[in-house]
Amino acid sequence: MRFLGFVAVAALVGVWVQDVRSQQRNDVTVRTRKAVKAALDFLAKQQNADGSFGANYQLAASSLAGLAFLGYGSNYNYGPYRVQIQKLVEYILKIQDAEGYFDDGQCRMHGHGYATLFLAMAYGSMPPGKRKQVKKALQKAVRITVRSQSRDGGWYYWPAHSGRGLSDEGSVTVTQVQALRACRDAGIYVPKSVIDRGQRYIKRSTTRSGTRYRIHGGRTTVTLTAAGVAVMNAYGVYDPRTCIQLKWGLDVIKRAMKSCVSRGGAAMDAVRWTWYGNLYLSQASWQAGDEMWRLYYPTTYKRLLSTQGADGSWTRARGGRSYGAVFSTAIAALIFEVPMGYLPLFQRAQEPR
Repeated sequence: MRFLGFVAVAALVGVWVQDVRSQQRNDVTVRTRKAVKAALDFLAKQQNADGSFGANYQLAASSLAGLAFLGYGSNYNYGPYRVQIQKLVEYILKIQDAEGYFDDGQCRMHGHGYATLFLAMAYGSMPPGKRKQVKKALQKAVRITVRSQSRDGGWYYWPAHSGRGLSDEGSVTVTQVQALRACRDAGIYVPKSVIDRGQRYIKRSTTRSGTRYRIHGGRTTVTLTAAGVAVMNAYGVYDPRTCIQLKWGLDVIKRAMKSCVSRGGAAMDAVRWTWYGNLYLSQASWQAGDEMWRLYYPTTYKRLLSTQGADGSWTRARGGRSYGAVFSTAIAALIFEVPMGYLPLFQRAQEPR
């Protein structure tokens, strides 16, 4: 399977074309743009003096906020949120330890993955001097991620140098795989052996009932299954006709969303943890093609618009208050930004079906 890359110029052209198509299909509306703008303005006001955002799980929430700014078209040098992006880059670089681990004392490997993903996504728009500095940071971050991969091919809550031993579980694994994909797309070396072992891991973790919490057992959930599909996509696996595990995962997601919609709910209710789950459910649905996206997005769109606060934030859902308004608002904005396609993470690998 391919670990696909993106050529910068082609990606920019593709993004513009995709954004136009999305507007023609009414995925990106005036209301969407207003909602995202309000969310990003709220996030911008939450930035602390050190460049981080909010107070809860700062590294993860801050990195997701940074991705939301990038997802609306701003970058390190251009756009209304470039200053916030620049300050966030400095914060993340400052908390990287000597081993290469991005550590805020709260978020463990989840935070390391999101921070690496954000830096890799912002990297291409940086001036040469800053790019050189960030490249070194990304190379060190990748080395930590590579060293922390378990024998089976996944990742766990702590890095290798924590002395806790190596293990794996699904919610951490997706953060590391997407970060590695983004780094490789940015030209940072990622060993093929890590990719190959990771592909075997996700396939062995996925059954007809979905993706398991651990490779050797544990529960399956729609949230973990959506994350598992996102992992397969990051490894370059997009076609369920050629990968039975991807078919199984998409079938589980589709059944769960149909069940929610048939009862008068929103497709986004298919996952237990609203924000974390929909970060990956939205991506999995988008990459699966128009049929799955039409099942996911219309009810999700209505739900998000109806629950946004007057200040532009989202908190009224499970997982919102505990992780903070920055976390939930950033993810809600990212869901709206999926069909906009500014982030390479949200670009379809094939023409919409």
